[in-house]
Amino acid sequence: MSPRSSSEAMGPKKPNQIPDSPPQGLPLWDPRKFLERPGVYNFFQRAVGADRPRRRFMAEHVAPLGSARVLEVGCGPGTNCAWLPKSIEYVGCDLSEAYITYARQVYGDRYQFFSAPVGRLRALGLKPFKAVIALALLHHLNDAEVLTLCGEVVPLLEPGGIFMTGDPCFTPNQSRLERFITSCDRGRYVRYPEQYRALLARKFPVVDMEVSRSRGMMIPNSGVLLKAHGG
Repeated sequence: MSPRSSSEAMGPKKPNQIPDSPPQGLPLWDPRKFLERPGVYNFFQRAVGADRPRRRFMAEHVAPLGSARVLEVGCGPGTNCAWLPKSIEYVGCDLSEAYITYARQVYGDRYQFFSAPVGRLRALGLKPFKAVIALALLHHLNDAEVLTLCGEVVPLLEPGGIFMTGDPCFTPNQSRLERFITSCDRGRYVRYPEQYRALLARKFPVVDMEVSRSRGMMIPNSGVLLKAHGG
């Protein structure tokens, strides 16, 4: 997933604080900037075990869709394509041209990829989808950007379609270590679960929420899965 860029320092954020100003770009000295390189990003994901919950998500929530069209917003270098069922007609888009170039090189013979930021999805002229997914994306977007994304997703869903998101989150009973690690994420807008849900509820009539610890990861992490149902 390519983040919205950020000028934050490495120190911990206040867990209940959602910055109002948009990110301005990671400083050159920030080691997290290396994650903008597709190869480094993929290596880091495997190193911390983040590929395991991703694989589980694809098996539990995407595979049951059967022969369906699925759009992934914030697809990064196409990481999730490794676990896509063959029956899925997949389209991925991401802000990062470097990520999209990599995804096309590896998976371009099977899937479509577009470089487009939130706010420009409608310009792609895509046909409706059974599901739109956004994994580890919302915590890179401020409130206005999340609402913009939701407004773009609604007309992209088929009748009865679903918008699924998954992001790291703060929880009241987190350990200090987990809270600190979460606060150091590249995303500036890590929220509490209900804050994520409240944003999607402004555009979708039904939003289901599930909060859990990410099983299999090498670092302590809590995440929230949202399922927003279209009309």
